[in-house]
Amino acid sequence: MTISVYCSGSIMKGAGDEKKLCWSDIERLEVAKGAAPREVVFLNPDDPITDPSNTLGQFGRDMYQVMVATAVIVDARERRGIGIGVEMTAATLLGTPIIVVAPRNSKYRADELEYRGVVVRDYVHPHVAALASAVVDDFLTAGELLPELASRKAREAPHMPGWLDEAITEYRDNVLPGDPPMLAALERLRGRPYAESR
Repeated sequence: MTISVYCSGSIMKGAGDEKKLCWSDIERLEVAKGAAPREVVFLNPDDPITDPSNTLGQFGRDMYQVMVATAVIVDARERRGIGIGVEMTAATLLGTPIIVVAPRNSKYRADELEYRGVVVRDYVHPHVAALASAVVDDFLTAGELLPELASRKAREAPHMPGWLDEAITEYRDNVLPGDPPMLAALERLRGRPYAESR
C-alpha cells in the first residue's frame, strides 16, 4: 500500500527564513520510518513550478496536492501563517485526514495554559483541535498513524466551494502538465482515488 502525504508547513522563501523550522529530509525520513513497511510519496509545496507568476495556479497546486494526498501532515512545531490554516480547511472540505505535529508545550499545545481567565489543562489551539484528525508530538508518530488514517480518506469527490474548485482546475489544466515532480508523484500513485483528473 502506497500512502501519499502533503507536507504542510513553512517553506523557505528567502534568506530571512533560515532559522525557521521547515520540512526537510529529516522529517520525511521520520514519517517514512513510522509508516514502514508502507511506501510514502511526499507531495511538497516547495517544489518549483514552471510559472510562479500564475498565483491561482500556484494556490491550485497546493489545493490539488491536499486533494490527492492520503493525509496532510502539518508541521506545527512553531507559529505558522495563514497558508497552513487554509490548507487545513481545504483538507477538511476535501475529506483528507490531518495529522498535526505539535510537541507538548509548544505554540499550539500546552500541558497547562491560562486562557480567557481560566486554567486549561491539555490545551490544544481551538482551530487545530477542531480540524485535526490527530495531534502528535513528532513526525515518527505521525508516520505510524498514516495506515490507520488512510482508511478514513474520502472515497468520493466531495462537493467543493467555488474558490477551491477554481484553483484546482487552474492548476490541473494549466500548470500540472509542466510540473515534473507532481507528474512523477501521480505516476507512483496511479490507481488511487483522485490520482487522475477529477
